[in-house]
Amino acid sequence: MNYHWIGHCKEGNSDKVWGLIRLTGEDDNLQFGFRTNNYVAFWGRRGKKLQTKIHESIDRYDADRLCDKKKDRGYNTINPNRLDEVYPEFENDLQATAVWALLSV
Repeated sequence: MNYHWIGHCKEGNSDKVWGLIRLTGEDDNLQFGFRTNNYVAFWGRRGKKLQTKIHESIDRYDADRLCDKKKDRGYNTINPNRLDEVYPEFENDLQATAVWALLSV
């Protein structure tokens, strides 16, 4: 999967993840505003249903802004290996969503 960004937020009893996966296009840092891609945002708490939302035809700048909003709300950047540690059920939960058909193409 082409993860754009993954965040984890653990405060008190709350243990949440939020991330953005690039579905189409290239990850080109130099082409802000010129190339658009399709992304899927995912979020959820462990033990709860994972939710997703498709973001169609947004550029890298807008994708980064979505991630920056989560950082401002206390989410810490993690890598995919750390995602497996904090949310071991992630892939199973993602497969249970309707967006899985898009990711498996």
